[in-house]
Parts: sequence; C-alpha cells; structure tokens
Amino acid sequence: MNLSVKLSVVPVFFFSLVAGRAGTPEKETVVEQPSVKTTEPWEIKVSAPGWLANVSGFTGFHGVNPYASVGIGQILKHTNFIFSFGGEAEVRKGRFGALGDLLYLDAQAGVSGKDLVSRTGLGLQLFIGEFSASYRLIQGPCGWLDLLAGFRGTYVGEQAGLNANEPAINAASTQLVDDFAKQLATPNSALRMLVQQHIVNGLTSLEGRHPPLPVGPLFGDQPAKIGDLVHALIQSQQPELVAAIRAGAQAKVAQLKAQLASRVANVLTSQLNRSLSFYDDWFDPAIGV
Repeated sequence: MNLSVKLSVVPVFFFSLVAGRAGTPEKETVVEQPSVKTTEPWEIKVSAPGWLANVSGFTGFHGVNPYASVGIGQILKHTNFIFSFGGEAEVRKGRFGALGDLLYLDAQAGVSGKDLVSRTGLGLQLFIGEFSASYRLIQGPCGWLDLLAGFRGTYVGEQAGLNANEPAINAASTQLVDDFAKQLATPNSALRMLVQQHIVNGLTSLEGRHPPLPVGPLFGDQPAKIGDLVHALIQSQQPELVAAIRAGAQAKVAQLKAQLASRVANVLTSQLNRSLSFYDDWFDPAIGV
C-alpha cells in the first residue's frame, strides 16, 4: 500500500481587458502578473510488505559447523510473534529524502531427542532495523533512480535447552562401567574408546543438525567436554576398582561398580538438564540504488 500526499502551489494568471468608448478605439493593455515561484511538494510513502524467508547454509558455534536448511513454512510454523514495517518516509526538498524499515521475529521450537537427550528446546529472536538517506539521480515521467546510503542494525538472540533421558543415561552408565571392569582384567584397557562408544556417540543431537529453526549449535562442543568429564571420573576410581578385582572381592567389585555407574549417571544428568544462550548485535554500512 502506498499513500502519497502532495502539497503544491498552482500559479494563476489574470488578464485584464479595458473597453474603449464607442467610436474611439484604444489600445488594449495587458497587465502581466509576476510569476509565482513553485515549491517542491512534500511526499510521504508508507508500505506494509509481506515477510517470507528461508535459511540455507552452514551455521557455526565453538568450531562446530553443521549444515542447516530451514524452509519458509518451517519458520512460520514455529513463529510466536512477527512484526514487520517497511517503507519510505520522505520529507523531500528537491532531490533529497530518507527511508527506513524494521523487522522483529520471535520463534520457538521443540525437538524430540534421541539416545541420552530426550528433548531439545530452541528459541530465536531477530531484530533488523535500517535507515538510509536518498538522493534522486534521475527523475522522469517513466520513473526515477535513487542513490541510497545509510546503516543497518542487527540483533540476534538464540537459546537452546536440554532435557536428559534418564533411563537411557542409567543404562549407558552401567554398561560403560561393566565393560571397563572387564577390560581391567586384561593387560590393556581402552577407556577413551569405551567413553566414546557409550557416551559421546549418544550425544549426536547436540551437534545441531537439521534444526527446525536457524539456531546455531550452542551445545556443539559439549559432547567432547562431557566425554572428558566421564573419562576423568572413571580414571579417578580405577585404582580402587583394580585392587578389588585383583583381590577377587566380588562383593566389593559389585559395590564399586554400582557407585561408579551412579556417579557417571549424575554427571551426565547434570550436564544434559541445562540451557545455553547466545546474544549479539552489530551495525553494517549500507549503500544501494
């Protein structure tokens, strides 16, 4: 919708005729009025555009860069509130004017997790504001061409919240400790490989692949950190468990294994029942026609 308001002064010319007496012709005199100087009109334009967008490309956070492809319908499906005002507001004097636009989006989505994560919640806030001054290079009956220069401000807020899958965590912790105890009876144990197999491989949902909203992988670096925590915890209990196994104290071994599995599960639950957020804003120069 475009609304134009124009104010202008229209010059009016008056012509005076002086009639002569009958039989006596007189020269007709025309009185010239001074020309009226026209002023440039004030022009105001307001538009309310529709808003459609999709996202396709790589999104990264803390060195984790998964590919994301989120379509128009997916974004609108999870939108809580959207406000868009775009248009042109010009107080024109000659060839000069100004214009600006605003966009605000708030969206939320929930993703069913797998393995050790039961659910991931995503939140997104986006604000874009732009202001530009314009200079009309070409003005004609068929249209015009404007040169624009200004700036664009952008604000992005992203949130991700996790819910731990406690039954899966308990099962993975118990299996990890059992396999580790079995390996302790052999000359070489591969604790790092066991942690990768039972714990880290169950955290693939933290990598942010195929998100329903264009939210970066805020937890993308957490699988490796959680794996290191579990590895350090088991290593700290290794001497006592080795001693019990070598002594043949089966009851003691069972007790230590149950305690260690419970501690591993507690670490995983605390790490997977939390949220992270990211906020940033910046300004960019903008030029265009």
